[in-house]
Amino acid sequence: MMVVIWGVVKFIVLLVLLSVYVLFMTWFDRKVIARMQNRVGPKLIGFHGLWQPLADTIKSFWKEDSIPRGSYRFLFWLAPIIFTTCAFAISFVVPFAPPIKIAGGVLHFSVVNINVAVLFVFAFLGLASFGVLFAGIASGGSKYPYIGSQREGAQMISYEIILALTLLNPILMSQSLNFETIVAAQTHHLWYAFYQPVAFVCYLIAMFAVSAKVPFDLPEAESEICCGYFVEYSGMKMGLFPFAQYIVLLVMSAIMVLMFLGGWTGPFWSGGFIAGFIWYWVKVAFFVFLFTWAWGTLPRYRYDQLMDIGWKILLPISVLNIFWTGFALSAHLPFF
Repeated sequence: MMVVIWGVVKFIVLLVLLSVYVLFMTWFDRKVIARMQNRVGPKLIGFHGLWQPLADTIKSFWKEDSIPRGSYRFLFWLAPIIFTTCAFAISFVVPFAPPIKIAGGVLHFSVVNINVAVLFVFAFLGLASFGVLFAGIASGGSKYPYIGSQREGAQMISYEIILALTLLNPILMSQSLNFETIVAAQTHHLWYAFYQPVAFVCYLIAMFAVSAKVPFDLPEAESEICCGYFVEYSGMKMGLFPFAQYIVLLVMSAIMVLMFLGGWTGPFWSGGFIAGFIWYWVKVAFFVFLFTWAWGTLPRYRYDQLMDIGWKILLPISVLNIFWTGFALSAHLPFF
């Protein structure tokens, strides 16, 4: 019974923290990109416009909730719920702080600590794309959301394969699918990014595509398909799509840190909970900032270029890198 209660408490805390994080990120993106483009950004509501996201949220509640004529109403309502629910689900198995020992055992800072956490993430990441596909299909035959949803489906399939292949290397080296075990395996030597630089770079590129962020935001592509799959949405239903995207962005950044950069370990001042917590979130914050940096500076790729990068460049490189990792482990090469 206590396990269930503790899980519910963790879920509520995670829900609140992720909601606050998304609100902050909408402000952060605007301010950082404004500085990059020599603008001011939000400044009128609160200190330096800090309350602007809250005002936008309240405004979304009062916006007219229109549904296109001829749309599939059930799927139209279901799509943002699926996308948001799956985005939350992938965050359940990600530890957001180092575990600590308590009298009753070990306290894990994830909603659930399972030995197949990596597979759990990929399962719900794939299901999240159904929300986008339903959004495009259910929009009453409008061409822009349909094109955007088909782009999302193809993009997710293409680059989720790359993600799986790149993460297979640290999984082989650590012999585990549990994030905490993979982090613990990196405490005995250098982080896996130093042994797997090719996998590290391939994951970095693929996580931009899976998160559908610039330069790979082809499912939205304002200049081409007018915000794509959610162009027919309004009010809070529309707000759920970027809300879920920000959660996916955070989870992808956290997985990068856990799998390749030692999680909560650091080059110095490492070992305690406070030090591990700081190191972990400094690394995660860097990659979250990297998404904003790319958004404010990089141009969008064409869709054929996106597919070429995934299937013609990253896929062969990732497969060859797995063969190399397998050979290095079987031959007991140094550091493997």
